Amino acid sequence: TLTAALQKVVASGHKGITFSAIGTEEGSFQFLPWFWGAGANLKKLDSSQGVAALQLWTDWVKQGLAPNSVINDTQTTSWQEFQTGDFGFSENGTWQKASAAQAGYKVVPLPGKTAGSAAPAPTGGEFFTIPVQKDSSRYKTSAKIVSCLTSSTNVVNTVNTLNYIGATKTVQQKQLAADPTLKPWVDAVQTAKARTGDNLGTNYPIISQQMWGAVQNALSGSQTPSDAMKAAQTAAASKTK
Repeated sequence: TLTAALQKVVASGHKGITFSAIGTEEGSFQFLPWFWGAGANLKKLDSSQGVAALQLWTDWVKQGLAPNSVINDTQTTSWQEFQTGDFGFSENGTWQKASAAQAGYKVVPLPGKTAGSAAPAPTGGEFFTIPVQKDSSRYKTSAKIVSCLTSSTNVVNTVNTLNYIGATKTVQQKQLAADPTLKPWVDAVQTAKARTGDNLGTNYPIISQQMWGAVQNALSGSQTPSDAMKAAQTAAASKTK
């Protein structure tokens, strides 16, 4: 298991894992794979699976397998910690791929709770929208612009520049043909999940805020993972539609 690997790294005199648990969407973004990977659902933060995911992070910090700084770390600062070369593992994203490759770091999917499974990563990136306009005659030109920008050739250029993985198989295959080391990332996209999925819609930001608050409370020791998730679920339920 990953925990066993972290224990070996620490026992050898090094540090375990870095990640971002900051009290913002970045913290939720990095917690979600562990949450979903445990089988939890955002509609019930305090399920046994959700509590188990938070217990995992809490135990890592308590046992010294992850630094106390994770509670304030952004994805950038946690990566900078990892770049000191003293950590065995770091959770991050494709935007760090270039620096990871330069340093010779290897990439593996985040593990799910079930042995051999990969945890779903939250999707993200850039989106195109056409806003509602009074003059509907403009829609035709707007659609042409979006179609141009989302053509396979242009999307490949965009995602390669931003170090993203394309959303379509056509683009992904073109990326893999040019750079086979992207395979772990492409595989991750195949199992990825939308944060607003499960019919959450505009309720997601409300739930996410309560979730990152629960992570902060558990990692700081002000609440147990169970109590933190129960409080988060109660607050989320009172504020969602």
